[in-house]
Parts: sequence; C-alpha cells; structure tokens
Amino acid sequence: MLNKKKRLFLKKALILSSFPFLSSCDNSKNITTENNVIPRPYVKLKMATSFPKNLPGADIPAQRLVKKIYDMSNGRIKIKHHAAGELIPAFEVFDAVRSGAIDCGVSAPYYWASKNKAIPFFCAIPGGMTAKEKFIWLQQSNGQFLWDQLYSLYNLKGLPAGNTGTTMGGWFNKEINDIKDFKGIKMRIPGMGGEIINRMGGVAVNIPGSEIITSLKLGVLDAAEWAGPWPDMIMGFHKVAKFYYGPGIHEPGTLNEFVINKGIWDSLSLENKSIITNACYANYLEGLSEYFYKNAKASRVLKEKHNIKIKNFPKKVIKKMLSLSNEIVLENANKDPQYKKIYDSWYDAKKLFNEYHAYSDHEYLNLRIKNSSVT
Repeated sequence: MLNKKKRLFLKKALILSSFPFLSSCDNSKNITTENNVIPRPYVKLKMATSFPKNLPGADIPAQRLVKKIYDMSNGRIKIKHHAAGELIPAFEVFDAVRSGAIDCGVSAPYYWASKNKAIPFFCAIPGGMTAKEKFIWLQQSNGQFLWDQLYSLYNLKGLPAGNTGTTMGGWFNKEINDIKDFKGIKMRIPGMGGEIINRMGGVAVNIPGSEIITSLKLGVLDAAEWAGPWPDMIMGFHKVAKFYYGPGIHEPGTLNEFVINKGIWDSLSLENKSIITNACYANYLEGLSEYFYKNAKASRVLKEKHNIKIKNFPKKVIKKMLSLSNEIVLENANKDPQYKKIYDSWYDAKKLFNEYHAYSDHEYLNLRIKNSSVT
C-alpha cells in the first residue's frame, strides 16, 4: 500500500506530465509554463493594395507577403488580401489604414506625397538611393526611426516590403532629344518625378496602373512610366508607345511598403511584430531579385522580338533632372524642420555611400562591363 504522501506525489507528477502533451497537440494556440497553459491568440487582419489584381511585381508580391506571414507564424497571423478596387480605390489605402477602415495595406509611399512632402524619402527620390542603399539606410542607420516618427503623425507604421530596383524612365510617343521635348507633354508619373516633369514644361498625371495603357492608346497621355521591362511588357506598353528610355532617374529604387494601423501594430506581441518585420524583409529581397532577373530577360525580348529601341536619355536631360531634384528637396528642407531632419540623414547616408562606391559596387561594375570580353 502507498502511503498518503506517495499518492499525493504521484498525482502531481501525473498532472504535470500531461502539459507538454497537451501543448504539442496544438502548438499554434498555446505555450506551456510550469503551472498553466497560456493561450496564443490568432491575429486576423484585412489588407488592401494599390495595385491591379494579380499584377506581377506589385499585387502578386503582396500576396506572397501574406503567405510568408501566415507560414512564419504557424498560421496564427491571417491576413485577407484585397487588390485595388475590391475594397477601396488604389489611392485610398493610406487614409483607409490610418482610419481603421482596413487594417493594413501594400502600396508605394510616394503616392502619399500630398499628405507630407517628406514621405517620398521612404519610397523614391530622383537622384536618390538605390534599393540596396535605401534598405541599408533604413536598417543600419536611423532611416526606419525617422520613418516611424513621420508615420506616427498619421497613426501608421510602415515597413519595407518590396523594391523594383532602378526603374526605366518611361515610354514616349515621340523621341526625346532635348529638354524642350518635354514641353507640353502629358506624362503619367507620380511623386517628385512628376514635379520634375512639371518644371521641365510638361504636365504630370498620377493615375492608377489599370488606366495607363488605355490613356496612352486614346492619346490622353503622351508618355508614362511604370517600373521596368518585365512588368511594362506584361501590361502592354510596347503595343501603344514607340520609344523606351532608361534608367529612371526619377526612381533609382522604388520601395513598396507594408503599412499597418499603428494602434493595431502597438497591440501586437513582440513575437508577432518580429514575424511581420522579417517577412517584409524577406519579401523585399525576393521582390528585388525577381525584378532584376526578369527585367534583364524582358529587356532582351523587347529588343529582339518586338523591335523596341531602348535608349538612354540625353546627358543634358539627365543633368537637368538631377539639378531639379536637388532644387526641389532643398526648397522643401528650408520650409519644414521635420523634412530637413529626414533630408539631412538621407543626404549624409548618400554622401557616405558615394564615397565608398569609388572602391565598391559602382567601380567594380564599371570595370567588369569595360572588360567583359576578358571572361
């Protein structure tokens, strides 16, 4: 016969030994401590993008991000994806997320330049950072901190979730030989790039991607830019415009953001914030890699199969674009202390990167291209 103390000991041991078994039955829901089981709640979010349904390089990467977050959270973070127009129009993502009408979105931050002129620093500035440099500024310097400060004014949190890499300069219905060729031209181009076109005598128009091809075909637009050879060819630009120019001085690396309501973000556990952040980082790298590889292949197809002449802008046009970009950012910096704070950090980082490029990527690529016949 067991005495009373031994029976009590065995009873406790049996109860405690059951906890690991119960936890392993549904690992996504619970975690086990010494004395109890703490529930791990599911997070359900509603997302809208600014891009047409299933558009490669834009809406499809947003869908991949949803899957990454779901997989990395073991199914505990479920995001319902909606493309532009399914819940809200393409250019209403910012206001819908900040108000709580939707929980989160994927878009390009420069669409919100009318809200605050400093926002394009976290998307694309003409003559600014490449995709690699922008991520370094955000992650290694104080770029993300400054972005958080700015977006907190609008009840938002933004994260880098994709990048097109250096874009093309756009499709035109006439050849560009001089700065004067921009006079009177109606061009679809967002952000600061649009302001540059205006100052060169053109008229910048910002319309959703789904409307661009029809507008070019009907003559509502004389020119338009989107991203690069791969997505541009899918959309059919080569069927409605003759001249293709690059690189896109206006967008040296266009960042796509995952933007979430700040109240929701603040309510998330540290674990869930980490999962979403790292999923965004992985999506950024995957998207950038996809763009570069498929742009390179599509560029060859456009030239060899569709007889598209891909040209560089004349040097005087590039010089004018860069000069106007510098003029615009300095004007804004002199008017707004917050803008200047972001600009100073961005400028210092760009200057540092320029100095090192003399011995790094830029110089190496110059040497490799010049000596490409060697290997």
